[in-house]
Amino acid sequence: MRFSSRLDKARQSLEDVALDALILINPQDIRYLSGFSGSAGLALLGIEKAYLFVDSRYVTQASQEITGFEVIQVTSSAWDSLIHWAKEGKFSRMGFVASELAYEHHEKLKEKMEGAELVAVRSLVGRLRMVKDPEEAEAIRTSARLLSQNLEEVLSLLQPGMKEKEIAALFEYSLKMNGADRTGFETIVASGFRSAMPHAQASDRAIQAGELLKIDGGCEWQGYHSDITRTLALGRATPDQEKIHRIVLEAHGQAVAAARPGMIAGELDGVARRVIEEGGYGEYFGHGTGHGVGLSVHEEPRIGRDSKDLLEEGMAFTIEPGIYVPGLGGVRIEDTILLSARGAEVVTTTPRGITL
Repeated sequence: MRFSSRLDKARQSLEDVALDALILINPQDIRYLSGFSGSAGLALLGIEKAYLFVDSRYVTQASQEITGFEVIQVTSSAWDSLIHWAKEGKFSRMGFVASELAYEHHEKLKEKMEGAELVAVRSLVGRLRMVKDPEEAEAIRTSARLLSQNLEEVLSLLQPGMKEKEIAALFEYSLKMNGADRTGFETIVASGFRSAMPHAQASDRAIQAGELLKIDGGCEWQGYHSDITRTLALGRATPDQEKIHRIVLEAHGQAVAAARPGMIAGELDGVARRVIEEGGYGEYFGHGTGHGVGLSVHEEPRIGRDSKDLLEEGMAFTIEPGIYVPGLGGVRIEDTILLSARGAEVVTTTPRGITL
């Protein structure tokens, strides 16, 4: 039933912009509309029919998983098959997401689909995916619970002298052992001066007592993601470390308290950013306050200073303000939230203190 409803909404979106078909390239969009969880394939959504193009590796899987799409096995090029069935369907105005379609494929479509108009559109399915249904929300809660429990286990094992790569490997191994399907992304572990790098890759550096340590990890469970960051000091924190941690924690807390349906995402970013600016560290907060999570770990809405996205009940996104001071270190505190009529439900629950 839920796939049928999603297809109905997607087709209505096509009609709203006068398209008779939409080329689907993003695997998460395809999964959202059909249930297909494979990593390779193309799809074509028409007003009346929908096709999924996969090679022999995925035919059985697709036949078992999908709803509402006809499975077409390709023997050479999925693009050739898509063009064939687009001609069969007499599609004359076909949409595509500009950021997803490679130039060579666009030119091939132009050449082979003579008479058909190719229309660049914003991600129509991505917009539908922003609002989660109850089943999706529950999957995100489960993902967040696994992630939170795993991070707490890893934090309890930390000792000075452990390497960043060792901590990252422990995090990813234990996450899968505790029931996750996979990690949401390569785990970020950064200590000391490296913690001032927002997306530092884990290195061979050994963590030292008295330094800041930032761990940013994600979990995927049944296709749905959660995301968390905690920053702590091993041993006694310095006054400067405590200060920036306290400011970030206040910014995080105010943003969580302010989040509500009907708010513009840029306004929510402003709540967190104002706290950091008033604390004197505005120049050290260079990224947005959050991002949507769901079938992708980074999706719409975008919680940034210029974002015009309207926050709605059922959305899932992160709140993750940060301060990154070269030489001193960086602090980010991130949680995944679900937005209800009552406000933000924080679903990642690992303690946020600066000490273990």
